[in-house]
Amino acid sequence: MARLSDLIRERASDSQSGGALSSGERSLSLNSDRSWCALIRQELWKIREAVRSRKSPQLAGCIDLAGQLVQLLNQGDELVRWALDGRTEDYLMDNALHVAVLGAKVGVGLQYSQQDLERLVLVGLLHDVGMWTLPVSLVEKREALSEEERDILRTHPERGRRILAGQGSVFEWVSTISAQEHERSDGSGYPCRLMARQIAEPAQIIGMVDTLDAMVTMRPYRKRLTPHQGVRELLLHAKTTFSLRALKALGDQITLYPIGTNVRLNTGEIGMVMRVNSRYPLRPLVAFSKLGEASELDLSQVTSAHIVEVVQTGIVL
Repeated sequence: MARLSDLIRERASDSQSGGALSSGERSLSLNSDRSWCALIRQELWKIREAVRSRKSPQLAGCIDLAGQLVQLLNQGDELVRWALDGRTEDYLMDNALHVAVLGAKVGVGLQYSQQDLERLVLVGLLHDVGMWTLPVSLVEKREALSEEERDILRTHPERGRRILAGQGSVFEWVSTISAQEHERSDGSGYPCRLMARQIAEPAQIIGMVDTLDAMVTMRPYRKRLTPHQGVRELLLHAKTTFSLRALKALGDQITLYPIGTNVRLNTGEIGMVMRVNSRYPLRPLVAFSKLGEASELDLSQVTSAHIVEVVQTGIVL
């Protein structure tokens, strides 16, 4: 397997040449994304096992991988599409990856610096590290939790803060932000019922995309929302719980037609959103597959075609 850093450099070179991705370039893109996912899963697995064994976890391996994720997102949105597709085999593990990807994407929309984006990724990856200190039977329980169990669950931000705060200066900021991830602007969150500007913006971002991931990810006890439905729900009903600035960035970067959304055009064709157009959020780049051949249509360049509805299909591009 090629080194991830080499794949990223090759992908960056391809992206600078302009134009649509060829099948070979798309394959390279997927390889680098999959390599990042595999490597970060390995790091998180080691962290989880250390935490469960009450040992001090080694977090340094996440730092380079955070920087690599920022580079990957600068070169394409394939990871965003993956983070919104709803599938999971290990919810806590996958949630960490999804939140890191989606949080960084929102940070890009807010024009965060490279360093701030990398720190945002670290928070996304480690925001629920305190959950691994709780009994597995509680974390993975499929039935409704009792009030006592909910109280125990709500201790995980402080548990995580203590773990991260003891890992050196790089993670002191991460520990503070992760501890605020479940706070809400209207004071309805926990553990401290902070309000509005008492909550750091990165914590609001992580809390917002964590909520989105919970909506769109398949769970055994409820039906998932489509990415379109999840983003729409937040934009319409979360104006008192998250900052308007963070919500606007979410709408700009992921839009009402997030990457991976299946849509029907006024022409009757069904395709998949492949790229978001920040200037024209209702007119993304849509890909189609006909008789095994792929084609793309940039709706911002075509006035005769537009999206009429979001559909659920088994389309594979």
